[in-house]
Amino acid sequence: MKQKIKKAAVLGAGVMGSTIAAHLANVGIPCFLLDIVPPELTDAEKKKGLTFQSPEVRNRFAISGKKRAQELKPAAFYLKDDAELLTTGNFEDHLSWVSQADWIIEVVLEDLNIKRELFKKLIPFLKEGTV
Repeated sequence: MKQKIKKAAVLGAGVMGSTIAAHLANVGIPCFLLDIVPPELTDAEKKKGLTFQSPEVRNRFAISGKKRAQELKPAAFYLKDDAELLTTGNFEDHLSWVSQADWIIEVVLEDLNIKRELFKKLIPFLKEGTV
């Protein structure tokens, strides 16, 4: 059976996850780039008056991963505009987005307990045929 990947989700926005998401975008696949909600505000966020409810805070790790991929040399994106195919979010607020994905790639910390907890939360959102 042939399957077309129309949308993907990358769970983990570190160097590997953000670069994988960039390469998916390079071939035209829109991708959700998700990571954890940060445990605390940075001093810069506090100075801006942001709170834990601010999307800029809650999505900080995914936003940072996307930005890092945009700044890599050599470039992770073939075209700068390809970065627009990445949608950033976090596991607490946006994990349901994976229900739209045809392919989900997990690249979180190499800690079995963290992976198991994430998979438990992920399972209810999987659609049939998702890789």
